[in-house]
Amino acid sequence: MLAVFEGFAVIAGVILTGFVLGRTGVLGPHGQQVIAKLVFYAGTPALLYVVVSETDLGLIFNTALFATGGSALIVGALLFVLTRWIRRRSTGEALFSAWATSYVNIGNLGIPIAAYVLHDIGYVAPVLLFQLLVLAPIGMAVLDGAGRKRHDSHWYSAVLQVLKNPIVLGAAAGVAASATGFELPRFILEPIDMIGATAVPGALLAFGISLKDGWALPVKGTRSQLSYITVAKLVVQPLVAWVIGGPLLGYDGLDLFAIVVTSALPTAQNVYIYSMQYRQSEALMRDAVFITTVLAVPALVVIAALLG
Repeated sequence: MLAVFEGFAVIAGVILTGFVLGRTGVLGPHGQQVIAKLVFYAGTPALLYVVVSETDLGLIFNTALFATGGSALIVGALLFVLTRWIRRRSTGEALFSAWATSYVNIGNLGIPIAAYVLHDIGYVAPVLLFQLLVLAPIGMAVLDGAGRKRHDSHWYSAVLQVLKNPIVLGAAAGVAASATGFELPRFILEPIDMIGATAVPGALLAFGISLKDGWALPVKGTRSQLSYITVAKLVVQPLVAWVIGGPLLGYDGLDLFAIVVTSALPTAQNVYIYSMQYRQSEALMRDAVFITTVLAVPALVVIAALLG
């Protein structure tokens, strides 16, 4: 149990630093946006290249991914349908709500939990690759397609927008390097590695700065949506992952525990970074990250008690 709290303590410390920077105003009025753009255009693409290029792509075909990835797709799709066509919200809000449910904090929180609780970082790699290579491109295709001008009717416009996205480019370059065994010279790889190291703390700092004015209950009209996201993220998705991984695929013990834990992780800070980049549902995503991160602590403790 202590390892779960240690993972959250690391994240909380960086977020608190961002909060202090925001309250003191030392970064100026545009500090948060600058950090967010640094993470989006440089830090995350570099990190993706380094991580994916050094990962055996065979890991992504592990059958456990049918549970973690399948639960993410199922619950994300359900929330998208609920938001877009039942609640009649915008495509952007529907997509980000789906992302907030399915895009878990596998990098910032999943890695320390995999190290301290599961004792195997290998459980993180398939989920990370799935999010980078499947969830992120699909979501960005929807967002870029929805953001096209009315007179732009070419079907390939959204595809071109995705292909120019730095997140997708970083992941694609990493996949190519891993598949071919290509290795960059050390004097090129090390600067990329250093830039990639800014992604995780940068995302957490940007989130912390967003809390500089405190956190209040969401305005009327967004509270119900936040409730749907929270329940889907911390209850429905891990339950679906358990059903697929346990009764359907036959996993048990530590493997099943890892499937459920990685599916119950809170909404990734990257989702909030993306919302700032696309200028869509920023407050909702900030609240979703905050609430699911806080409530993930008791959720993971309950899961550990039931399956650990």
